[in-house]
Amino acid sequence: MRCPNCGYQNPEGRRYCEECGEKIAGLEAAKARARRKTMREAARLRLELEKEGVDRAEVERRLRRVRRRRSSLRSGVVLLGLVVLVAVVVLAITVFRGGESAPEKAVKDFYRAIKDKDVMAYLKLTEPEVYKLAQKGEYEPDPYTEGIDYDSYVVDGLKTRLVKEEGDYAEVEVVGGYFEGFYRDGARSGGVDFSQHPRLIRLVRVEGNWVIQDYPTAKLPYLVEEVPGEQPEFPELEGEGGQGE
Repeated sequence: MRCPNCGYQNPEGRRYCEECGEKIAGLEAAKARARRKTMREAARLRLELEKEGVDRAEVERRLRRVRRRRSSLRSGVVLLGLVVLVAVVVLAITVFRGGESAPEKAVKDFYRAIKDKDVMAYLKLTEPEVYKLAQKGEYEPDPYTEGIDYDSYVVDGLKTRLVKEEGDYAEVEVVGGYFEGFYRDGARSGGVDFSQHPRLIRLVRVEGNWVIQDYPTAKLPYLVEEVPGEQPEFPELEGEGGQGE
Protein backbone atom coordinates (compact mmCIF):
# COMPACT_ATOMS: atom_id res chain seq x y z
CA MET A 1 0.00 0.00 0.00
CA ARG A 2 1.71 3.17 -1.24
CA CYS A 3 1.31 6.23 0.96
CA PRO A 4 -0.25 9.15 -0.98
CA ASN A 5 1.65 11.63 1.17
CA CYS A 6 5.27 10.45 1.06
CA GLY A 7 5.17 7.55 -1.46
CA TYR A 8 6.42 4.96 1.01
CA GLN A 9 5.39 1.37 0.14
CA ASN A 10 3.69 -0.02 3.24
CA PRO A 11 2.82 -3.68 3.90
CA GLU A 12 -0.76 -4.66 3.07
CA GLY A 13 -3.26 -4.06 5.85
CA ARG A 14 -1.55 -1.02 7.33
CA ARG A 15 -3.94 1.74 8.42
CA TYR A 16 -1.22 4.37 8.82
CA CYS A 17 2.00 4.97 6.91
CA GLU A 18 5.07 3.60 8.68
CA GLU A 19 7.17 6.46 7.29
CA CYS A 20 5.11 9.63 7.83
CA GLY A 21 2.04 8.51 9.80
CA GLU A 22 -0.49 9.49 7.10
CA LYS A 23 -3.77 7.56 7.26
CA ILE A 24 -3.92 5.25 4.26
CA ALA A 25 -6.66 2.75 5.11
CA GLY A 26 -9.48 5.05 4.00
CA LEU A 27 -7.76 5.83 0.73
CA GLU A 28 -7.20 2.21 -0.11
CA ALA A 29 -10.81 1.39 0.76
CA ALA A 30 -12.02 4.15 -1.56
CA LYS A 31 -9.83 2.81 -4.34
CA ALA A 32 -11.12 -0.70 -3.74
CA ARG A 33 -14.74 0.52 -3.89
CA ALA A 34 -14.02 2.34 -7.16
CA ARG A 35 -12.44 -0.80 -8.62
CA ARG A 36 -15.39 -2.94 -7.54
CA LYS A 37 -17.85 -0.46 -9.07
CA THR A 38 -15.95 -0.48 -12.34
CA MET A 39 -15.86 -4.26 -12.36
CA ARG A 40 -19.61 -4.48 -11.66
CA GLU A 41 -20.39 -2.03 -14.47
CA ALA A 42 -18.15 -3.97 -16.87
CA ALA A 43 -19.80 -7.25 -15.89
CA ARG A 44 -23.29 -5.77 -16.37
CA LEU A 45 -22.36 -4.37 -19.79
CA ARG A 46 -20.74 -7.67 -20.80
CA LEU A 47 -23.88 -9.58 -19.83
CA GLU A 48 -26.15 -7.20 -21.77
CA LEU A 49 -24.03 -7.44 -24.90
CA GLU A 50 -23.86 -11.22 -24.73
CA LYS A 51 -27.67 -11.35 -24.43
CA GLU A 52 -27.85 -9.30 -27.63
CA GLY A 53 -25.78 -11.96 -29.37
CA VAL A 54 -22.54 -9.95 -29.57
CA ASP A 55 -19.54 -12.29 -29.65
CA ARG A 56 -17.03 -12.20 -26.80
CA ALA A 57 -14.22 -10.54 -28.83
CA GLU A 58 -16.54 -7.68 -29.82
CA VAL A 59 -17.72 -7.38 -26.21
CA GLU A 60 -14.14 -6.92 -25.04
CA ARG A 61 -13.43 -4.36 -27.78
CA ARG A 62 -16.47 -2.35 -26.72
CA LEU A 63 -15.44 -2.49 -23.08
CA ARG A 64 -11.98 -1.20 -24.00
CA ARG A 65 -13.58 1.71 -25.89
CA VAL A 66 -15.72 2.54 -22.85
CA ARG A 67 -12.64 2.54 -20.62
CA ARG A 68 -10.73 4.78 -23.07
CA ARG A 69 -13.63 7.25 -23.23
CA ARG A 70 -13.81 7.41 -19.45
CA SER A 71 -10.06 7.90 -19.25
CA SER A 72 -10.23 10.67 -21.88
CA LEU A 73 -13.11 12.28 -19.99
CA ARG A 74 -11.10 12.28 -16.77
CA SER A 75 -8.10 13.75 -18.59
CA GLY A 76 -10.34 16.37 -20.16
CA VAL A 77 -11.76 17.32 -16.77
CA VAL A 78 -8.24 17.60 -15.33
CA LEU A 79 -7.12 19.70 -18.31
CA LEU A 80 -10.16 21.94 -17.99
CA GLY A 81 -9.42 22.36 -14.32
CA LEU A 82 -5.84 23.39 -15.12
CA VAL A 83 -7.05 25.88 -17.74
CA VAL A 84 -9.49 27.40 -15.26
CA LEU A 85 -6.76 27.58 -12.62
CA VAL A 86 -4.38 29.37 -15.01
CA ALA A 87 -7.15 31.79 -16.00
CA VAL A 88 -7.88 32.55 -12.35
CA VAL A 89 -4.18 33.15 -11.64
CA VAL A 90 -3.84 35.47 -14.65
CA LEU A 91 -6.97 37.34 -13.61
CA ALA A 92 -5.69 37.66 -10.05
CA ILE A 93 -2.36 39.04 -11.29
CA THR A 94 -4.16 41.50 -13.56
CA VAL A 95 -6.41 42.67 -10.73
CA PHE A 96 -3.45 42.92 -8.35
CA ARG A 97 -1.56 45.04 -10.85
CA GLY A 98 -4.64 47.14 -11.49
CA GLY A 99 -4.85 45.99 -15.10
CA GLU A 100 -1.65 47.85 -15.99
CA SER A 101 0.07 46.65 -19.15
CA ALA A 102 3.85 46.32 -19.56
CA PRO A 103 4.10 49.35 -21.91
CA GLU A 104 2.13 51.47 -19.42
CA LYS A 105 4.45 50.37 -16.63
CA ALA A 106 7.46 51.33 -18.77
CA VAL A 107 6.01 54.83 -19.32
CA LYS A 108 5.44 55.32 -15.59
CA ASP A 109 8.94 54.01 -14.83
CA PHE A 110 10.28 56.50 -17.40
CA TYR A 111 8.72 59.49 -15.63
CA ARG A 112 9.71 58.10 -12.25
CA ALA A 113 13.33 57.88 -13.43
CA ILE A 114 13.16 61.53 -14.51
CA LYS A 115 11.66 62.60 -11.19
CA ASP A 116 14.33 60.69 -9.24
CA LYS A 117 17.06 61.75 -11.70
CA ASP A 118 17.92 58.04 -11.87
CA VAL A 119 20.08 58.12 -14.97
CA MET A 120 20.61 54.34 -15.18
CA ALA A 121 16.88 53.61 -15.10
CA TYR A 122 16.38 56.40 -17.64
CA LEU A 123 18.99 54.95 -20.02
CA LYS A 124 17.53 51.45 -19.72
CA LEU A 125 14.20 52.86 -20.91
CA THR A 126 15.60 55.13 -23.64
CA GLU A 127 19.04 53.99 -24.82
CA PRO A 128 19.53 50.32 -23.96
CA GLU A 129 22.89 50.06 -25.75
CA VAL A 130 24.30 53.02 -23.80
CA TYR A 131 22.82 51.47 -20.66
CA LYS A 132 24.82 48.29 -21.31
CA LEU A 133 28.03 50.30 -21.68
CA ALA A 134 27.30 52.12 -18.42
CA GLN A 135 26.70 48.78 -16.70
CA LYS A 136 30.12 47.58 -17.83
CA GLY A 137 31.77 50.78 -16.60
CA GLU A 138 32.68 51.80 -20.16
CA TYR A 139 30.54 54.92 -20.00
CA GLU A 140 29.94 57.38 -17.15
CA PRO A 141 26.37 58.67 -17.43
CA ASP A 142 25.23 62.01 -16.03
CA PRO A 143 21.60 63.17 -15.74
CA TYR A 144 22.24 66.51 -17.42
CA THR A 145 24.19 65.12 -20.36
CA GLU A 146 21.45 62.54 -20.89
CA GLY A 147 18.73 65.19 -21.05
CA ILE A 148 17.36 65.19 -17.51
CA ASP A 149 18.02 68.90 -17.58
CA TYR A 150 16.06 70.45 -14.73
CA ASP A 151 17.40 70.39 -11.20
CA SER A 152 14.21 68.83 -9.86
CA TYR A 153 10.89 67.58 -11.15
CA VAL A 154 7.34 67.14 -9.95
CA VAL A 155 5.59 64.05 -11.28
CA ASP A 156 2.26 63.51 -9.60
CA GLY A 157 -0.76 61.26 -10.17
CA LEU A 158 0.17 59.84 -13.57
CA LYS A 159 -2.59 57.93 -15.33
CA THR A 160 -2.05 56.01 -18.54
CA ARG A 161 -4.12 54.29 -21.20
CA LEU A 162 -2.89 51.58 -23.54
CA VAL A 163 -3.82 52.71 -27.04
CA LYS A 164 -2.15 49.96 -29.07
CA GLU A 165 0.07 46.92 -28.56
CA GLU A 166 0.98 44.98 -31.67
CA GLY A 167 4.00 42.69 -31.52
CA ASP A 168 7.03 44.77 -30.57
CA TYR A 169 5.29 48.13 -30.97
CA ALA A 170 2.98 49.92 -28.52
CA GLU A 171 1.38 53.30 -27.97
CA VAL A 172 0.49 54.62 -24.52
CA GLU A 173 -1.36 57.83 -23.81
CA VAL A 174 -0.69 59.70 -20.57
CA VAL A 175 -4.19 60.91 -19.71
CA GLY A 176 -3.78 62.18 -16.16
CA GLY A 177 -1.30 63.68 -13.72
CA TYR A 178 1.01 66.67 -13.57
CA PHE A 179 4.62 67.05 -14.78
CA GLU A 180 6.89 70.06 -14.25
CA GLY A 181 10.61 70.88 -14.00
CA PHE A 182 12.35 73.39 -11.71
CA TYR A 183 15.76 75.07 -11.59
CA ARG A 184 17.59 75.93 -8.39
CA ASP A 185 17.11 79.65 -8.98
CA GLY A 186 13.34 79.20 -8.88
CA ALA A 187 12.71 79.20 -12.63
CA ARG A 188 10.20 76.59 -13.73
CA SER A 189 9.19 74.93 -16.97
CA GLY A 190 5.52 75.81 -16.80
CA GLY A 191 4.40 72.22 -16.46
CA VAL A 192 1.80 70.14 -18.22
CA ASP A 193 -1.52 68.83 -16.92
CA PHE A 194 -1.96 65.56 -18.79
CA SER A 195 -5.68 65.46 -18.02
CA GLN A 196 -6.03 68.60 -20.14
CA HIS A 197 -3.26 67.83 -22.60
CA PRO A 198 -2.82 64.04 -23.04
CA ARG A 199 0.56 62.95 -24.38
CA LEU A 200 0.95 60.01 -26.75
CA ILE A 201 4.12 57.99 -26.23
CA ARG A 202 5.41 55.34 -28.64
CA LEU A 203 7.40 52.34 -27.48
CA VAL A 204 9.31 49.48 -29.07
CA ARG A 205 10.31 46.21 -27.45
CA VAL A 206 14.04 45.55 -27.45
CA GLU A 207 15.30 42.21 -26.11
CA GLY A 208 12.08 41.76 -24.16
CA ASN A 209 12.06 45.24 -22.60
CA TRP A 210 9.84 48.15 -23.61
CA VAL A 211 11.82 51.24 -24.65
CA ILE A 212 10.48 54.78 -25.08
CA GLN A 213 10.87 55.55 -28.77
CA ASP A 214 10.17 59.31 -28.77
CA TYR A 215 11.73 60.09 -25.38
CA PRO A 216 13.23 63.49 -26.42
CA THR A 217 9.68 64.79 -26.68
CA ALA A 218 8.15 62.65 -23.92
CA LYS A 219 10.59 64.05 -21.32
CA LEU A 220 9.66 67.71 -21.87
CA PRO A 221 7.96 69.09 -18.71
CA TYR A 222 5.77 71.55 -20.60
CA LEU A 223 3.25 71.56 -23.42
CA VAL A 224 4.90 70.01 -26.44
CA GLU A 225 2.77 71.99 -28.89
CA GLU A 226 4.22 75.20 -27.47
CA VAL A 227 7.63 74.30 -28.91
CA PRO A 228 7.92 74.98 -32.70
CA GLY A 229 9.67 72.30 -34.71
CA GLU A 230 12.89 74.20 -35.39
CA GLN A 231 13.11 76.00 -32.04
CA PRO A 232 15.87 74.86 -29.64
CA GLU A 233 14.75 73.08 -26.52
CA PHE A 234 16.14 75.91 -24.36
CA PRO A 235 15.79 79.08 -26.47
CA GLU A 236 16.68 81.30 -23.51
CA LEU A 237 20.20 79.84 -23.50
CA GLU A 238 20.52 80.40 -27.24
CA GLY A 239 19.42 84.00 -26.74
CA GLU A 240 21.97 84.61 -24.00
CA GLY A 241 24.71 83.20 -26.21
CA GLY A 242 23.71 85.46 -29.07
CA GLN A 243 23.69 88.58 -26.92
CA GLY A 244 27.12 87.83 -25.62
CA GLU A 245 28.70 87.87 -29.09
